[in-house]
Amino acid sequence: MAEPYTYDVPAIAAVDRLIRWHEKRAAADGRLALSLEAENLLIAAETNRQRAAAHGQTVACLKAFRERCCQPEKEFRGHLKQEVRLRVQIRAPP
Repeated sequence: MAEPYTYDVPAIAAVDRLIRWHEKRAAADGRLALSLEAENLLIAAETNRQRAAAHGQTVACLKAFRERCCQPEKEFRGHLKQEVRLRVQIRAPP
């Protein structure tokens, strides 16, 4: 039996960029569908409405993927750690 393929999970920033891109495409296709419908181009309007719905479903899937699979990026907090300072030994003159 073949071993299942292991996928590399993309960075959360890449998933966020995809989500924003698909949201913009869904909005643009929705607006185009409305303007085509106003011009009585019903078949083209329906095609763009379906395309907008597909982009919306892709956004929903990407958001679910992000919640389940992507680890939140950790903030750099190294500057908040207290430095371990060794006790300074003062040598007295002889």
